[in-house]
Amino acid sequence: MARDRAGLWDGELDGLIGRDDALRRLRTRLSEGGRVVVVLGAAGAGKSALLDVACRAGTADGLRVVRVTGHLSDREIPYAALVDLLAAAGILPPGQDWTARDPLALRLDLLARLEDVAGATSLLLAVEDAQWIDASSLSVLTFLANRLAPSRVSLALTVRGDVPPSGWERHPRIVLDPLDERQSSTLLRRAGLLLSPFARSVVIERAAGNPLALLQLGRISGKRHRVGEMLIDNGSLSDVEHSFAQVLPELPGTTRRTLLLAAAGAADLAVLGRAVGADQVLPDLAPAEAAGLVRVRDRQVRFQHPLARSAVYSSATANERVAAHRQLAEAYASDPDRHIWHRAEATMLPDDEVAAALVEAALRTRARGALVEAARAMTRAAELTTDRRTSEMRMLDAVEFATPTGQFDWMIANATRVRDNTDDPGVRARATHHIAYALAHTWRQRSARLSLLDALEQLVALGTDAGWGSLTTLAALTYQTGGTTAELGSWLERYQREAPTDRGELAAVNQAAEAWIRVVINPLARPPELIELVRHAPSLKTTHPPDLVEAQEMLLGGAAWLLEEHSVALTRFGNALTAMNRTGAGRQLTQTLSGIGQVRMDAGLFDDADEAGRLLCDIAEAENLSYTGSLGAQLRARVAAIRGDTVTATRMLDGMLVGAEVGENLALMATIRVGLAHARLSDNDMPGAYEQFRNLFHTDGRPIHEHIAYHFLGDLASTAVRAGRLDDARTVVNAAEQHIPQPRSVRHQLILARAHGLVATDDQAAAHFEAATAPPQAAQWPFELANARLEYGAWLRRHRNPTAARAQLTPALETFKRLGARTWADLTRAELRAAGVPTPEEATPAWTRLTAQERQVVKLAATGLTNPQIGQLLFLSPRTVSAHLYNAFPKLGVTARSQLRAILEQHDPS
Repeated sequence: MARDRAGLWDGELDGLIGRDDALRRLRTRLSEGGRVVVVLGAAGAGKSALLDVACRAGTADGLRVVRVTGHLSDREIPYAALVDLLAAAGILPPGQDWTARDPLALRLDLLARLEDVAGATSLLLAVEDAQWIDASSLSVLTFLANRLAPSRVSLALTVRGDVPPSGWERHPRIVLDPLDERQSSTLLRRAGLLLSPFARSVVIERAAGNPLALLQLGRISGKRHRVGEMLIDNGSLSDVEHSFAQVLPELPGTTRRTLLLAAAGAADLAVLGRAVGADQVLPDLAPAEAAGLVRVRDRQVRFQHPLARSAVYSSATANERVAAHRQLAEAYASDPDRHIWHRAEATMLPDDEVAAALVEAALRTRARGALVEAARAMTRAAELTTDRRTSEMRMLDAVEFATPTGQFDWMIANATRVRDNTDDPGVRARATHHIAYALAHTWRQRSARLSLLDALEQLVALGTDAGWGSLTTLAALTYQTGGTTAELGSWLERYQREAPTDRGELAAVNQAAEAWIRVVINPLARPPELIELVRHAPSLKTTHPPDLVEAQEMLLGGAAWLLEEHSVALTRFGNALTAMNRTGAGRQLTQTLSGIGQVRMDAGLFDDADEAGRLLCDIAEAENLSYTGSLGAQLRARVAAIRGDTVTATRMLDGMLVGAEVGENLALMATIRVGLAHARLSDNDMPGAYEQFRNLFHTDGRPIHEHIAYHFLGDLASTAVRAGRLDDARTVVNAAEQHIPQPRSVRHQLILARAHGLVATDDQAAAHFEAATAPPQAAQWPFELANARLEYGAWLRRHRNPTAARAQLTPALETFKRLGARTWADLTRAELRAAGVPTPEEATPAWTRLTAQERQVVKLAATGLTNPQIGQLLFLSPRTVSAHLYNAFPKLGVTARSQLRAILEQHDPS
């Protein structure tokens, strides 16, 4: 009798004992929330059997099911699992170089393709044995898994063990627990293994609830009737592998040799046929099939379990394994990547010919964007190279290949080994530079600075131009760590004296680099020649190499930001992004996005700052850059804090504080403190907010970070007034007055005036507040200006000048409403009511009910762009764009895209 669809999810009806609850949870997880689930369990726990039932039941439920299995033999083949998955889904992009793209663009394109396949129904991606999947494929799958929630695509991933792969920790997981005694007995009985009571009890005890162990040990026990001799206490999985190995001596020699070829990486019958003869393959495999070690399906040899494959491979001698890999290298003669990998596995001693072929394979793999596999190939090439210096250079090439993968610990370890063992100064300098670069992309910024100082010493002694690039990195690290700027100044003077002077097209880049370095050395000064340079230096023409255009504009943008030339900084950073867009990638993309995000925060462009943060988080996820993810997350958290989403903001920021290494990155720590302060302020916790702002300064009032801390001097004074800490705040404000040199930037003048107005006596406050609010340049920093107007208006109201108070409070309220700063808007309304202006509580404006990303999408849709065009600009799939518009329309009260322009003009005049 046919089962209904609910019954198809009943595992026991399919002989899957003790897994009904797991199947129910799997079904629920795949249809709700993020639509992703990770199935964990020991080898033999039944993960594959669970997936078998889920795929059959999912098909009956109307899902389209696409299944792929990870193979150890393909682990070094870039994108092997992803190619299998996309081919099974019928969406494999044409051309051999489809992976050779920007990593984020590649992932978003594949997400869009999968969403199109799902269409109006649903698509289930079933990924088995993820522990064997190549690194490039797993990286793409990790990215996709985090973005399936708004789609009709679901993903189930099985992994051996009890720990999910990196990046999958936040997804729901199902752990297959051991079977209990009753379930174990049921499984043995249903498998037809009718053991004696003693044998059954020993098998159940030794198997410890592992289904595969139960079946395999039960078969061996029933066959040999001496369980105790072949079982090892507390080692059921070793027992299982041993039980597979026990079968091998009973097989013919030709069968064992063919099995070894399959275990070494030739699961395809065609490949085995080339190795042993097409007519011989199936006869060779027949005894192994009869013994239950393998099965042949879809022209593939599939081991009953990975432990069976492991038993075959580990039981062979070293000589037999080498011979097998040598045979497979010949069988894969037409597949250069697999050919050279098997040649390398068959090579025990250094061999320059094999090493050279591995270098070629590494370069091919790198061109395809599979950087982890490229680094591994180059590492193996270095190991097989006879010449010491060539070997060292290849090892450093491997380190460089791994740079975009985020495997910084691996990079540091290998570069350190080269640095410590080489006798070549050039190699040592390059290795030291790689160490510093890797450290710079982690929280260990101070350690990176120390390593870079070592590299600079070596590079200047060698007289190499590379030192100038390292010097700009040292400036960035000095900014991040709050390190001694005198040290940076000494290095700049030394390089100006001793290092080569670049000519031609590099001159403009070096001029920009020197400007950036000089501003970092003294971030409070405003040398007129540097202001003139960042404002008016001509950009390199588009005929110049894009990386030079990017570098010049990014460096000038960074210098403009520190000089408080925010409009110039936005233009320069925008030029850098444009240059990167022309090539589809950019070496300095994350640095540029981080800089532009900070400028947008300062300028009150909170939607744009959040978007920069989102892109940084996406890039970090696509390229495994955890520190870059922290830069993006702090931007997003600060926007969330100001807009009242304090739970999200606090969770993100506290998480970063937990992961931070003390004293390594003062700049990021300072911005995290600012975000926490704004979250406390949004929650009306004024003492908590003051404590966070006060942490930006030492006890004597000196800033922990000159450039960042002084930007929030006004906020510190404001929260001090409300928290009753005015005397303490006055100490910091007076110290700032002494420390910030003349001539001061407009922004510093405004910040100091606001702070003095808050801590001054009544007869002095008005003049300070006027200086903080009257200059037209103050409009460049709308959030800061609105705060100054709120505080001035409150002061005027308390001093019985309600008319003047309303003139300050009214524009402040409009700014806070436009920026979505709800707590600040509420404070302003209260002051207006006290000043005699009736301000009833307003319903939340439609525009502010949108998420930041919905606002971005609506803005672009209002210009007439299509969903694919919007997706390309925002690095979103067209379906995700459609989902954002679907959510935004009812919030805005519109039904058509043509109505969006009017909404935009009404709610977001910026």
